[in-house]
Amino acid sequence: MRFVGRGGMGEVWEARDHVIGRSVAVKLLPSQRGDSAGSERFFREARTAGALHHPGVVTVHDLGQDASDGSLFLVMEFLQGRDLGTLLLNDGVPPVDLAVAWAAQAAAALAAAHEAGVVHRDVKPANLMLTPAGRLVIVDFGIARFVEATNKSSKVMGTLAYMPPERFDGQPGDGRSDLYSLGCVLSELLTGQVPFRAGTPIAMMNAHVGRPPARPGETRRGIPAALDDLVVALLAKDPRDRPATAREVQQRLSTLATSNPVLTEPDLGAGRLAALPPATGIAQDAALHPAPHAPDRAVVGVRPPRGGAPGSGPYRTGDAAPETEGGDQDGAARDPEDGSPNQATSRRRFLRLAAGAVVTAGAGIGIATAVSRDRNRWPFHASGDVMDGAPVVADGVVYVGIGRTLYALDAISGARKWASSFSGGVSAISAIAGGTLYAASSDGSLYAVDAATGAVQWAYDTGGAIYRSVPVVADGVVYVGSSDLHLHAVDAARGNERWTYLVGGTQTLSPVVVDEVAFITADMPGVGLHAVDVASGTRKWVYPDTDRKFAASAAVADGVLYLGDGGGHFHAIDIASGTNTWESDLGPRAYFSTATVAEGVAYAGSDENGILYAINTATGVEKWAVALEPIQPGNTGCTPAVATGVVYAGTTKNFYAIDAVTGAKKWTFSADDTTSYGSPAVVNGVVYVGGGDDGNLYALDAATGRELT
Repeated sequence: MRFVGRGGMGEVWEARDHVIGRSVAVKLLPSQRGDSAGSERFFREARTAGALHHPGVVTVHDLGQDASDGSLFLVMEFLQGRDLGTLLLNDGVPPVDLAVAWAAQAAAALAAAHEAGVVHRDVKPANLMLTPAGRLVIVDFGIARFVEATNKSSKVMGTLAYMPPERFDGQPGDGRSDLYSLGCVLSELLTGQVPFRAGTPIAMMNAHVGRPPARPGETRRGIPAALDDLVVALLAKDPRDRPATAREVQQRLSTLATSNPVLTEPDLGAGRLAALPPATGIAQDAALHPAPHAPDRAVVGVRPPRGGAPGSGPYRTGDAAPETEGGDQDGAARDPEDGSPNQATSRRRFLRLAAGAVVTAGAGIGIATAVSRDRNRWPFHASGDVMDGAPVVADGVVYVGIGRTLYALDAISGARKWASSFSGGVSAISAIAGGTLYAASSDGSLYAVDAATGAVQWAYDTGGAIYRSVPVVADGVVYVGSSDLHLHAVDAARGNERWTYLVGGTQTLSPVVVDEVAFITADMPGVGLHAVDVASGTRKWVYPDTDRKFAASAAVADGVLYLGDGGGHFHAIDIASGTNTWESDLGPRAYFSTATVAEGVAYAGSDENGILYAINTATGVEKWAVALEPIQPGNTGCTPAVATGVVYAGTTKNFYAIDAVTGAKKWTFSADDTTSYGSPAVVNGVVYVGGGDDGNLYALDAATGRELT
């Protein structure tokens, strides 16, 4: 144990969790003895904030109250790094593109919090931690509101330079208040000073309320006009005049940061940041912009860098060891019956025992757990968690992501071989390449996982949640789309970024890689299907130039891409030229699943009309259409599988086997506790299919539809 320091929100101690083998941060807040309402408010705020799972939000492992003196405590991940306030003070202003990248990460984290109903209320440089790997993490979610309620004067004085005008009017504020504070931070990163400088607190408040902000470009040359406009919009006096959401801010910043592909070679030595120019010093107002301090840093081992080996010096990435901790257990310092904090541990005793008592999972990478092979026969059940992606079967093992855990199961018995847990949901997994499978997660990371042991080899942070993009491996590179609106090319062996390509839209879908070209689209009208050269990360062509929306990825066969749009049209596109080979109108408006092509036929389901189509790939003529129930659109949810002349497809109610030639139903499977079926995998006469909403993975006889037991 080690005392880290003391700040406006209490003491911070570093402790050691000997069970998992990691450092944790223990934050001790002011005593609430005799104030049951204050304690309840703390638990409510901390639990709400602790439910957030995002790479840019500090992870809360546990919380409780000292029975001896009433002190409240939080156990959090321990972060190596510096807050932006310290960084600005010591290194000066960063290059413009780096400031934009940091602000985009902060906006992404705020977006995740706001969408979960959590407002930070104290966004400032001292609460923005930058790890040696370049990951920006927001700390103290939920604590600011609690401290404000118990010690308002400290709260006001500590954050006056970043406080939105509506707070001075006594309004609680919402997510747009956080955006104003983020605008203050971004302005400071760009210019070296907060937007408003004043000699007294009253003058500072008056400036926030009545003085128009200066454009950063008036202070520093080289700032794009669009970035100036965004800062001014964030600093609007009326919340209604600011950007509506943090997600919008993230997208605008991402567009500014990546208007052109960013190429990163696998071996860059000190990394991309090494070539950045030295920063200049800045002046600080000690009264209204106090020097940053270390005590309020709470939090985890860092992720590997995105691009090459770490460097040193101002605005370089430092040495970073990859995380190896994780898991998904319940905290040992918590009452198993009602989840309330254990009251038997005193504050000092807790500091002595914290390392051994806390076993709750932290951020990022999970820990693989070996399990006996004589349990968990079919169906495999994972505690009611949601299963998003399709299973992968290889060498007698079924790999499947359910909830936040990746499982390896014996393909015959269903017995669990290992499990590896993550901070976000496992949304999709790739086929195995070189003994490694690649898992995409809603926490925004792409993980390389040893298929034999479940050990995580590396993690790559895409900067946005991954929901509907299945990783694809080709020639030693992994390709995956992210909600940061980009296609990412990542070195399969080391996890280094090769390049990123801006697709746009709202949710980038699964890529397809053929003949050194990656094809990708996004779930938004007008984005189109992009062809990207895999060597350079540059665009070859986009199809079409109309306002079409493709809700699923393309399938490819014999030099042609096949996919449906939201208007009931199905397209065949030449991969070399991006021209339309044919387009079929299949009737009512419907979004199609990703198609499966076999024997000259494309099989695709539609969501709204619940029809499974068989389409001749040479002519676009419909061969047959069978009415089922509505089908979830998307490339990770309902892509049909074809094997030995049979099409296997799931709907929101049943799972079907359908004759591939005639469209006749061969058998139907339905489980009592499942109301949605995902994409199947068919191997050696067995169909493996997940119940998307109940955490079950079923093994069915492909010929009869009977469950294996």
